[in-house]
Amino acid sequence: MVTAKTWVLKKYFEGFPKHSNFELKEEEVPDPKDGEVLLEAVYLSVDPYMRPYSKLWMKEGDVMIGFQIGRILKSKNSKFPEGSFVEANIGWRTHSISDGKNLKLMLPDWPSNIPRSLGLGIIGMLGLTAYFGLQEICQPKAGETLLVNAAAGAVGSAVGQIGKI
Repeated sequence: MVTAKTWVLKKYFEGFPKHSNFELKEEEVPDPKDGEVLLEAVYLSVDPYMRPYSKLWMKEGDVMIGFQIGRILKSKNSKFPEGSFVEANIGWRTHSISDGKNLKLMLPDWPSNIPRSLGLGIIGMLGLTAYFGLQEICQPKAGETLLVNAAAGAVGSAVGQIGKI
């Protein structure tokens, strides 16, 4: 059994997020059963969507929503070997049990010169959203002007960079 730390939404945000909006709690996480894995967070995401969606998807007292890159510590699921890394939408917690349905296995031969944290950014969902949104939805052509009206955000800034290529 492992003790996990979880960051709980104590109070909905009013203005800028503050320490008082969160509470750090501990909970016991059991050993995995057949078909399950125990994973440990390596990186947690902090993204702009969390602010509005926390009111839509959460109630005060819930573990804060968010993605993470985790390492499989113990596995009783053949799809996820011990030591492998996964992307998971399981919130802000240090350890958790999963049956694998909410896990996305990362490349086992991840290049050592590329931080795994980029799996939560430009190599992950936001980068794919930027790339395919620009290439497949907008379908820009040489000589056209690209205007991104939300280029201050993560996806928009990536669209601007991809558009320069």
